[in-house]
Amino acid sequence: MDLNALYLRTRFWIKDFLKGSPIRKPYNEIKFIQENSYEKGLPIREAALQQLLNFAKQNTTFYKNIQGNDLKSFPIMNKFSLLEHYNEICVEKSKIPGQVGDVHIQTTSGSTGTPFKIPQDTRKRMRRIAELKYFGAIAGFKTHEKLIHLRTWNRWQQKTAKQIKTENIIPFDISKIGDVELKQLCELIISSKAVCLRGYASSLGKLAEYAKDKGYKFPHLKLAIAGAESLQDDVRALFKEVMHADIQSQYANEECGILAQERVPTLEKDNPMYWNNSGYFFEVLKFDSDEPAEYGELGRIVITDLHNYAFPVIRYDNGDTAILQAPNQFSNGYPIIEKLYGRRLDLTYTTTGTAVSPLTYGRILKHYENIAQWQFIQNGEKDYALNLIMRGEEPNLPSIVEMLKESLGRDANIIINKVDDIPILASGKRKPVVNNWQK
Repeated sequence: MDLNALYLRTRFWIKDFLKGSPIRKPYNEIKFIQENSYEKGLPIREAALQQLLNFAKQNTTFYKNIQGNDLKSFPIMNKFSLLEHYNEICVEKSKIPGQVGDVHIQTTSGSTGTPFKIPQDTRKRMRRIAELKYFGAIAGFKTHEKLIHLRTWNRWQQKTAKQIKTENIIPFDISKIGDVELKQLCELIISSKAVCLRGYASSLGKLAEYAKDKGYKFPHLKLAIAGAESLQDDVRALFKEVMHADIQSQYANEECGILAQERVPTLEKDNPMYWNNSGYFFEVLKFDSDEPAEYGELGRIVITDLHNYAFPVIRYDNGDTAILQAPNQFSNGYPIIEKLYGRRLDLTYTTTGTAVSPLTYGRILKHYENIAQWQFIQNGEKDYALNLIMRGEEPNLPSIVEMLKESLGRDANIIINKVDDIPILASGKRKPVVNNWQK
């Protein structure tokens, strides 16, 4: 038993209780909605939705003229329209229920080319903490166990020494992640007895490759949570093999919070994801209309955040895409994400215009052990490039081309480039799939 984690956890919840349980109350509501049937959770969710819509109509300039009372009466927004009407959507601090002090400004990384700052009220911030604790718990991570957070840490986001001690979270900067940094990270995981890692899928993949090559062992590690990028099958398998720990994918954004998560250990084929229905109303809509996409049809994700009153996020098309699946025996009556495709601008297409899952390329390339890293790019309707970082002997490149053509079309023009590096974005993310054609 980790006595320090037990002490910090107990201390945290006692302090929360003395303040009126601003985190325990939303935690309990999240747990109730996520773990009970659709029918039991629906009255709570519908009441929260109606309260938010009414509040937005009464307290924002932008939504004040909305006539209907249902969600479909509100326009679908994207990052650009939210920025265009930013001041009209912001709510005066004096009108925000439960607000204590100034609102929190949550800044996104701008990895899509559009940085975005969104105000979040006090109650929303408490709910985000409750989400982190709940979704960590169902993955097998107890709050305040030792966690290392891998991300690009800048001077605005860096944790203080006090935060590191009380949260038991160690920040590790991955803006550079070569052999020197990977060695430091491996030694930090061992010396700190870290139980959990949180970071980008590509960073966790590089860590597993390095650890395998150098023979590192991590006796205390039990879980990694991968976010911001698609978790490829080869990365998942390598991480489990080398690190002897579970790894799961979590779908989240900085504008809202945790949106969906896999189950660990996974019980189903292809690792479907389960929505955070306690915090959001989700729509998956068709590309060419605002009608709901059918089960099995690729659509665009539209999010309504039920709990941010400083800046109501209503019907927000965040640019991500997914295929919905009908409810199954594990989902309590809610639809689930069969496949999360990620950014619409990064989708690639076959030569006949059908979208291709980013996981397709990983499932082909994972069989070639001499490929250290890859990036697939669509440059035209039928023109593609595959950038490969090799290790050791060159793999059978013609066989790779043939396997890719089976997925893309026999008339696909595929060029393979051997490169020394695949650039990292300012956010610390790496894009394994890029669309320069942008159909």
